[in-house]
Amino acid sequence: MKQLGKLTTVPIRSIWKKEPEFSAWLAEKENISLLGEEIGVEILAEETEAGVGDFSADILAKEDGGERLVIIENQYGNTDHDHLGKLITYAAGRGAKVLVWIVEKPRDEHRAAVQWLNDNTAADIGVFLVQIEIYVIGSSDPAPKFTVLESPNNWIKSTRQNASLSERNLKQATWWTAFLDFAMEQPEFKKNFNRRKPQPQHWFNLPIGSAQCHISLTVTKSQLGTELYFPDNKEFYYSLFQYKSKIENELGFQMDWQELPEKKASRIIVTLPGDFTDLIGNEKYFKWYCEKAIAFKKVFSKYLK
Repeated sequence: MKQLGKLTTVPIRSIWKKEPEFSAWLAEKENISLLGEEIGVEILAEETEAGVGDFSADILAKEDGGERLVIIENQYGNTDHDHLGKLITYAAGRGAKVLVWIVEKPRDEHRAAVQWLNDNTAADIGVFLVQIEIYVIGSSDPAPKFTVLESPNNWIKSTRQNASLSERNLKQATWWTAFLDFAMEQPEFKKNFNRRKPQPQHWFNLPIGSAQCHISLTVTKSQLGTELYFPDNKEFYYSLFQYKSKIENELGFQMDWQELPEKKASRIIVTLPGDFTDLIGNEKYFKWYCEKAIAFKKVFSKYLK
């Protein structure tokens, strides 16, 4: 019979002696994506030791393909009130909507505290308690493992949120749910994008690998849109505009380049006529979204480095 190894854990400090070393490792794109997979939020780290008044958060991040800020607080040893207080203080100071507390040894009272926060905060705020462990088999390389211990109670929050939804909001949620059911059956789309929770709103965001912009699928009473949206970076928009002809040639279609000088945001959009409320379930339009989103990801990604 083949000899099997024994899975064992090793102390966090044997890999990263100090918490800032762990923060620096976690902030790397391939590592923070491991955390994102566990909590169900795709994350891009923006800054480590990010200033918040006289203090500094371990990691300030942003939802990839969205606009929600993420605060990550790391803690070795047993959890304590000090780190929980810091997490809340940093989130308040930065206006973060996603709070992630990564810990080595969680206390029951702190698990209960995070659960209470999720049950009693606004519907758009989520708090995650995540345990980090390091596993080895014999003399193998160490492997990190994130385990979500506490997370937002989606049923409670969605119930609270849905109580005030309009008929149009409900149609938007139905539209995006049907679109996702279709899109995740398309191999090329699934290779480029993960499934994301649909919301009752006129847009649906997809990540493109940059914190400065994201792909946004949109619906109105008169048209469908696929756009590259820049929430607050005109310079980044201008840097792409100089390649306008080349980008459109690679895409195979023309775009409407909207600087939006009166706003902080800018966009580059292609549209298709149609009232989505009359088109729910029509796969022709879902296919159009998929084709345009994939084209955006392939072409624009080359100019975002």
